[in-house]
Amino acid sequence: MRDVFVAREIALRQGWLSHTPAAFQSDVLDRCVLREIESGARLFAEGVPVGDMYGVVAGQLAVWIAHGRRNPRLVHFLRPGSWFESFPPFTSQGLRVSLSASRDVKVLCLPQQAMQEIADLHPEAWRLFALVSAGYVRIATLAADDLLIRDHVKRCIAVLLRLGGCRVVTPPTSTPIDVDLNQQGLATLSNLARTTAGQILRKLEESGHLEVSYRHIRILAPDALRAMLAE
Repeated sequence: MRDVFVAREIALRQGWLSHTPAAFQSDVLDRCVLREIESGARLFAEGVPVGDMYGVVAGQLAVWIAHGRRNPRLVHFLRPGSWFESFPPFTSQGLRVSLSASRDVKVLCLPQQAMQEIADLHPEAWRLFALVSAGYVRIATLAADDLLIRDHVKRCIAVLLRLGGCRVVTPPTSTPIDVDLNQQGLATLSNLARTTAGQILRKLEESGHLEVSYRHIRILAPDALRAMLAE
């Protein structure tokens, strides 16, 4: 019961649901089920149609995309406050995205049938549910914009801040911020050579902005890093 209460508090404090009407929030949370996902497990796979909605309340989910014949590539992390759905509520097509737990994760699961029940209660429900998809567009646009930054140091910092969920603003309860990524992963996502990314990380660690360990980067000063992007 305590875990459910904490999960609801997180969902109401940040992310998509926190920006919706109170009555809608209550109807969503009353129909959610708290689920645990072990580190390394897949929540669902690319191309498999499912219809539930999920809200992350603990841990991180790695987002992988696949286009054409390319192998899936890591592109983002979903963090507490993030919600996502798998399109079949609006279309019968399967996913082009897969998710995996980079550590133990807890999610609130809203079944597809419950979404229909809520839509029957609230005329504006589908518009509110669609705002989750609008969030995907915002993240994709931000990611594309960051990759156009010519300065390789700033580009690397921008990508790291996005992965940490603090690219635009620092969540009030999220410092320090952990990113489940190694040096090679950050290099790939920043379109940099591994050695170049390593040099940037070392300098930022020496200046006290980060802590770097095996498959793990901890952001200690997100506000200071964002200020560096404006210089």
